[in-house]
Amino acid sequence: MLAKKWSKFGILVIVATLCLGLVGTVASAAKVKLKYTYWGSPLEKKAQEDMLKDFMKAYPHIEVQPIYIPSDYVTKVTAMVAANDPPDVGQLAEAQALPWAEEGAVLDITPLMEKDPEVSYESRLPMTWYLYDGGKKTLGTNLAAEVMALWYNKDLFDQADVAYPPAKAGEWTWDEFVETAIALTKDRNGLHPGEAGFDPNNIETYGVAFGTWFAPILPFVWSNGGDWFNDEGTETLINQPESVEAMQKLNDLIYKYHVAPTPTQMQTFPAFNILLQTKKVAMVVDGQWALLDLAQSRFTLGVAPLPTLKEPVCLELGAPNVIFAGTKHPQEAWLLYKWSTSASSVMPLIKAGLWMPLQTEYYTNPEKMNEWLTEGVHPPEYKEAIIDYVLENGRRAPAYYMRNWEEIDRAIGQGFSNFWLGKEDAQTAANRVAETITPLLQGRYDR
Repeated sequence: MLAKKWSKFGILVIVATLCLGLVGTVASAAKVKLKYTYWGSPLEKKAQEDMLKDFMKAYPHIEVQPIYIPSDYVTKVTAMVAANDPPDVGQLAEAQALPWAEEGAVLDITPLMEKDPEVSYESRLPMTWYLYDGGKKTLGTNLAAEVMALWYNKDLFDQADVAYPPAKAGEWTWDEFVETAIALTKDRNGLHPGEAGFDPNNIETYGVAFGTWFAPILPFVWSNGGDWFNDEGTETLINQPESVEAMQKLNDLIYKYHVAPTPTQMQTFPAFNILLQTKKVAMVVDGQWALLDLAQSRFTLGVAPLPTLKEPVCLELGAPNVIFAGTKHPQEAWLLYKWSTSASSVMPLIKAGLWMPLQTEYYTNPEKMNEWLTEGVHPPEYKEAIIDYVLENGRRAPAYYMRNWEEIDRAIGQGFSNFWLGKEDAQTAANRVAETITPLLQGRYDR
């Protein structure tokens, strides 16, 4: 009898075990699976992977496959979309984002926002939104906020007995900036530009260095009251007096005042953080992302808003995260989109200096501000020089609104190449560029 009872008990145990196993299998099969594509440095790769792990812990019914694409990103994602196997959520280059949204390959998140109070136009920095269809639709915002700023080596300023740049936007004029750059520039004999015997061919320390792509240049054009296009994006203003004057002033830093290296020299130089650390350059115009490397360099780092010609302007830029329209799970993709663009989810990258938050509260609420400003990473003047700068003077880059931006940007870069090499003046170059880009102007996505 005992044997029979145990036999029945054993059968019940086996049946129960099988049932539990079946339930587990069904639960596993019921998981929603999403694909997330992204690019970036090794640090960004790890931070994004950690972000996805935390997301899956918070939403155990969702399984996310991270797909890291460090090169040829657009080509590979395009192939995925063409093969009807698109990502669900992922990064997308600025030049592709708005055209793909208009074509229907990227989701308009407006209906999702209307049902979810966690994300609104007011909750994120206003200049980070990508709008289209006359401003009635949006594909979302940057993955993170970025701005252009002036970074400098305080040790070089101290050695030269030169005052640091003001941290408040609008308090440093262009002429004062040029005087500072001259005082920090010296040749191998310790002579400065303008002094008898100064040798511009043997400069030991340059006062400033900057790139010649649109982001370091356009803020100065805007600051001078100029622009490259009219407000509708249908006419070029690149050859108008205000724009030309600002371009020429930047060019004069290289060839008139000899306080900045030429583009040819820049090609042979190491990265900006190395130039600052080795005291080859005292100041650089670069993006917020540069802080990741600058903070790890061995010198006392300072940051300031860009010098002002007529009015202070802060250029904001950044590639967006999007929901691809081909997703089979839009609600779950929305959860992942919100998570991936939340400052709290990627705080390691923000605290390290690579990214800035998107959410406005991290710029206006002191408690939230303290969550990401990090001693030893963000310089003491960072709040005034960057946070206040973008809040009060932020303006989004043309990639957020200009149609045909990739081709226009390429034409501008090529058209000014001889100008940056010192072979022609700003007006001559700008007139030629205006003729080239006028047929390319097709208006704006948000108008």
